[in-house]
Parts: sequence; structure tokens; C-alpha cells
Amino acid sequence: MVSRKRHFLPKYLLFGMFLGDFRSSLKTFAILTLLCAAFTRPGTCMEPGKPVPIRVKGSFVIAAICKDGVIVASDSRGMLKDRQGRRIAYYDTNQKIFPIGKKLIAGTGYASINDPKISFLSALMSRFAQDPLSQVDIKQLPDAYFKYTRTVLARAGAESAAVQTLVFAGFGKGGPTLCLYQGESSHTTNCQFSGYLSSPKQRIVGLETVRGLSFAQAAHIMQQTIDDYAAAVEPGSVGGPVVIRTITISKAQWFENPLHWPNWDTFTDLAKDYKNDLVPFHLMPGISRAELDALIEEGAIWASLGQRSNSPKAGAPVIGSNHQGR
Repeated sequence: MVSRKRHFLPKYLLFGMFLGDFRSSLKTFAILTLLCAAFTRPGTCMEPGKPVPIRVKGSFVIAAICKDGVIVASDSRGMLKDRQGRRIAYYDTNQKIFPIGKKLIAGTGYASINDPKISFLSALMSRFAQDPLSQVDIKQLPDAYFKYTRTVLARAGAESAAVQTLVFAGFGKGGPTLCLYQGESSHTTNCQFSGYLSSPKQRIVGLETVRGLSFAQAAHIMQQTIDDYAAAVEPGSVGGPVVIRTITISKAQWFENPLHWPNWDTFTDLAKDYKNDLVPFHLMPGISRAELDALIEEGAIWASLGQRSNSPKAGAPVIGSNHQGR
């Protein structure tokens, strides 16, 4: 049933709701696309400057250099918000640590980008890991990554990729290295060769002498820190299983078996998994299933229309991961 708060939905989406329940068939997507093209003015479906339909927030990443090597931990929650900033639902299989050979990039900003063909950070990172540009020293990895984004993404997509806060970690010519790119503030990158860093920036009890800790000892402190933070803000933008990856001079591996992350390239992929109940989405208090249906459907329509256009003019649905409420 469609929510009575009709001001929440675009006009073409309200009309499309009369065609049946979103969850009953993916045919709704195609029909709504045709309706939008046929019954609205040119450009209305992808209106320039219109706020993005979906945003997802929530992230806690910790990276450290201990006696065994480099270790990085993250939570796994993605929090969906609507255009008005209301928290709609969350899912706990949001990948935030991306292997790049024996290096890694951890995302603690947006988990999606403003590109209808490559709409998710995980898809972009997977492609980057296979590109020769990624085969550089850890200190050059940030510049190589952003050069790659400017090559494969449309201008709007590349710009959105630059507003993500990222951790680059691995062994370089100078030994174990951590670099933090401040994408949501200064757009600068700073590297360090000892200690730890976290996003959100926190003083973490137990990591003051991290150089003397083993992987197991550091992992215990990181997991406890993230779990305690998540419990304090529950239900909030940080939570789900803690995922940990380690890197030594000779190998990189997951500390434990990683999660089964969704294989999403675009928002239509998310919509298909949602329809088939392949990824559990948990509603926030006071939110109806119809509101989540409408939000995901709107994102899928944006992706479908954008894939047909050579130069999409509207902002993408954005799925991100930042504990701050923007």
C-alpha cells in the first residue's frame, strides 16, 4: 500500500504505484521508465540540481601498524536515508575494506557514486584492483586511484568519488604505511608510518602502544571499540559484524572469513536483490515498508534512465558511510 505521505514521492512514482506492488514484479521498473519518458517534460525525470533520492551513512574504520604488520578493521552497516535526511533502513553487509593486491583501500565516506553505470564504490574498487594504475607504491596509490576515477567515470561520478574519506594501507618502500584522504573536508592526503588512525577520529584505549601488539591483540581492541560504539548509538549508522584484514610484507589476508557482500554495480542490482529478499534491510522505528519500497524503486529508475543517457543530468542516489549526519 502506498504511504499517505504523498509529498514524499515524485509525481511519476505515485502514478506508477497504481500498476501494482513494487515487490510483486520487476516489470514495474520498466513501466515506470516509459511513463516518466512519455508523460513528463524532457529532463523532468533527471532534473539538474535535484537532491539525490538515496543516501546511506554509517562507518567506523580503524587502521594500525602493529608488530606483525598492518591491520584494518571496519563495521559493516549501511544506513539508507531519503532526500529529507530521514533514516529509512539499514543493511549489515556493506563492504568497506577493498583489497588492492597486497594493499587495501578502506572507505569511510560514501559507498556509492554519482554514476548510473558504476553506482557502487565496491564495483569501482574491484575494477581499479585489476587496472595497471593500481600497481604502484602505497604512497602513490591515492593519486593513481583518483586518476583512474577520472578515466572511467563521468564527470559527476568522478566528482562524487572525490568526496569520500578513504584509508590507503599497505607496505611500501618505506615500510608499513597508512594514508588518510580527507575527502569530506580538506581533500588532502596525509601518510604515517607508525601508530593508528580512525574515522571517525577517536582516541582508542589500548592502541597507544600498538607497535608492540600482535594482530590478534590489535584485532581484539579494534573489534571491542567498534562494537561498543555501535551499541551506544543503536539503532544507528554503525553496526553489524566487524571485518578485519591484515597485511604483512609478504601477504595480505582476511583475519577471519569475510562477509558475503552484495555484488552490485548499479542501483538496479540493489533493487533486484531487495525484491528477492537476498539482502536483509531493517526498517528504522516509525518507517513503513512502503517508504523503503518507494526509495529503492526511485533509485532503480534513476539508474535505468541514466544508463540510457550519454550525459545524465541529475544527481545519483548516493549510498555512503559516514557517522556524521550530512
